[in-house]
Amino acid sequence: MPEKGKPGRKKRPRTTAEKLLMAEFSAKLYAILDEKGWVKQKSGKERAARALGVSRASFYNYLNRLDLASFEVLKRAHDRWGMNFAHIDFGAKAPPQPTPTEEDAPRQYVLPFIKSVRENDIEIVQTKPVRPDTLQLTVNIRFAG
Repeated sequence: MPEKGKPGRKKRPRTTAEKLLMAEFSAKLYAILDEKGWVKQKSGKERAARALGVSRASFYNYLNRLDLASFEVLKRAHDRWGMNFAHIDFGAKAPPQPTPTEEDAPRQYVLPFIKSVRENDIEIVQTKPVRPDTLQLTVNIRFAG
């Protein structure tokens, strides 16, 4: 017998790291509310929700550890109130990837026997999208010998 409830996509269980981040964010939100004297006030929680750019319901979910805030919300909390989290560094950017020089870049040489290959000699075995602008092909080529 199927479970009762709303039809649709099932929620994925939270990982331990996500649960720890939810608890950490909740504790820091309570600390901010306490610091500003907004713990008992409904209007204080509404002001905090507006400052984070989230709905009041989402804010209460964050306080009660029922929902995980997005990176953008965590970043706004960091910018607005100076919150820092154990495993998130908002200031660190990925190191720039060095551009390969002419000597380092792989070079494809023109082979003299490629002219003898016909379209019937090429068989595409597998295609695999790697990135939005890149496709990886596995190809079998039969060379006449």
